[in-house]
Amino acid sequence: DEESDSGDNDIEDPDFIPPSHDLDTSDLSDSGPSGKRRCVRPTVEVLEDEDDEDDLHDHNSNRHEDDDQPAPQAKRPTQEKKSTARLTTWKMVDLNNPPLPEYQHSPPDFVGTPFEYFSRYFSPEVIKHITYQTNLYATQKDVNTTFTTTEDEMLNFLAILIYMGIAELPSIDDYWAMDTRVPQVANLMSSKRFRLMRRLVHFNDNTQIPGTVDRFFKIRPLFSFLNTVFRKEPQTPKQSVDEVMVAYKGKTAGNLRQYIKNKPDKWGFKLFARASEDGFIHDMIVSVLVSTISLSTTTAIFADNFFTSLELVRYLKDKNCRYTGTARDNRIGKPPLKSIKEMEKKAVPRGTYSYVTSDDGILALRWKDNKTVTLLSTDIGVEPMSSVHRYCSETKQKEEVSCPAVIKSYNSSMGGIDKSDMLVHLYRSPMKSKRWYMRLFNFRIQVFSLSTSVDVPKPVKGHRSHTPDHLVRFDLSLFHAPLHTTRQTCKHCSKKGHILRSNILCRVCKVHLCLNADRNCFIKYHEAVA
Repeated sequence: DEESDSGDNDIEDPDFIPPSHDLDTSDLSDSGPSGKRRCVRPTVEVLEDEDDEDDLHDHNSNRHEDDDQPAPQAKRPTQEKKSTARLTTWKMVDLNNPPLPEYQHSPPDFVGTPFEYFSRYFSPEVIKHITYQTNLYATQKDVNTTFTTTEDEMLNFLAILIYMGIAELPSIDDYWAMDTRVPQVANLMSSKRFRLMRRLVHFNDNTQIPGTVDRFFKIRPLFSFLNTVFRKEPQTPKQSVDEVMVAYKGKTAGNLRQYIKNKPDKWGFKLFARASEDGFIHDMIVSVLVSTISLSTTTAIFADNFFTSLELVRYLKDKNCRYTGTARDNRIGKPPLKSIKEMEKKAVPRGTYSYVTSDDGILALRWKDNKTVTLLSTDIGVEPMSSVHRYCSETKQKEEVSCPAVIKSYNSSMGGIDKSDMLVHLYRSPMKSKRWYMRLFNFRIQVFSLSTSVDVPKPVKGHRSHTPDHLVRFDLSLFHAPLHTTRQTCKHCSKKGHILRSNILCRVCKVHLCLNADRNCFIKYHEAVA
């Protein structure tokens, strides 16, 4: 990410404590023209110009379109003295909690259209809010501007962003270029208008920034609304809490941008998310994640050692919420377990474990695998024991290693956030920008898009494959988007004796088409023959 402003990186890293009220609660009523508490349009204030970089991969651009101010920074609060820790008594007994209820996703009464799923999360209210804030920002930049946008045009702008995340090209210009023109994009909006919309799109009133303690002020209204609707979706009894990295290499975000070497996206915004087993994220960002669980008494939370401490586990237990997480040795309250140094001796075989339970029902377990693992749990105990297969370098084959039940439960339940990360990376919206919050905006669009699905006709041996109607196939006004799915025969280039298969499916025609460096059957299939 080529940046010309190096001064934006010289920002202190304060400890940030959010306000006492919930910033993640949806409240768009006072931000749009129809708000009950704000009936008058905010005072117009002329602001500094904000420009975007031109291309997602085009490094030849010599002008920047978006010099936005850095993220709001909070003052360092005074620290209060910590209270004395509760005295804990440990005994070598196991947990014996009743199992959580099994959860099954009930099938919907009917499968909606992709746009219906889109509107479920990006409602007309949200589109109206973004349109209003974009027009307001344009006026704040230039009181004499003639720019104005509508809700329909804003929907077209969002549709282009989504399509660019599915069919990515090296440069923004390529979608309108003669040789690589993409009609699904070029027919919706001109290149000049798209760039202008990208420069001006806004989500909050910049005149309200002075004095704010919310470092995500720029994107807060959108996060708040989406968090609200995400929480309404059915939640599984087992949920995981983990870090989520939103890739960003710019410098204008100040200390909001972080570097984590063991993440796929090493530079970016570190958010915290809570997800169900199926990968659906129910809560995100700076809210207290567990406080928004729909049924905490029948829910178990799984997290890594970044979050786990004896105090946290005890706090959640008092709230009747079960918890299991790996833990660092200095956060578990000194239970009488075998020491890590003793467990890691070569004479101690893999599968060795040591456990105790506190007087208030918190299990502390230390288990030796390739490395020694320490867990705290109020959900599942050591029994029943099972086994896992591990490769032994001495015998050159896999061997069985005894495994406590809580370890097996943790490994099978921590995949919610990981699955969400994997799905998000499949369709990343390519919008390179110096405005740090634009990356967060695109990330949220991807989260919603993962919940939509397309029914793919299954091939039946001895029957002709599915063929779309010509009126549908050549109608370029429809959203012919390529989707990644299971591998099937290409509808365009495959012939008897010469079968080629592809993972790319047209979401409108519901046929598989080649789309790679050697063949672009996707474009050819939708071109009408003269």
